[in-house]
Amino acid sequence: MFNNLSDKLDKALHVLKGHGSITEVNVAETLKEVRRALLDADVNFKIAKEFTVRVKEKALGQDVLTTLQPGQLMVKLVKDELTELMGGDAEGLNLSGNPSVILMSGLQGSGKTTFSGKLANYLKNKKLRNLY
Repeated sequence: MFNNLSDKLDKALHVLKGHGSITEVNVAETLKEVRRALLDADVNFKIAKEFTVRVKEKALGQDVLTTLQPGQLMVKLVKDELTELMGGDAEGLNLSGNPSVILMSGLQGSGKTTFSGKLANYLKNKKLRNLY
């Protein structure tokens, strides 16, 4: 699911590559594709719309630095806004309970089992907890 979303976002942001500046026209074209990619990934329409409006406001208010291409700036703006949409800064893992309980949820095939194995391996290597 995330690979499909990632591919669609890459294609949408590819529109700005090669452009010398960010204009309202190419930002609108790019964000239309970003919104489509989010909707295809089952993101709520209202959230996708608000997301693209916030990115558009930030993009049109930015001056492109000489070291950055418009596509690079747009990738950064989309990444920052997606990070904010998903909750902002990451919180640490709370392992204070005995035993600690971690709930994994997600759609079929989204990687819950793989992530659980990687998390267990990480905790084992860091010797943070005894794993049974």
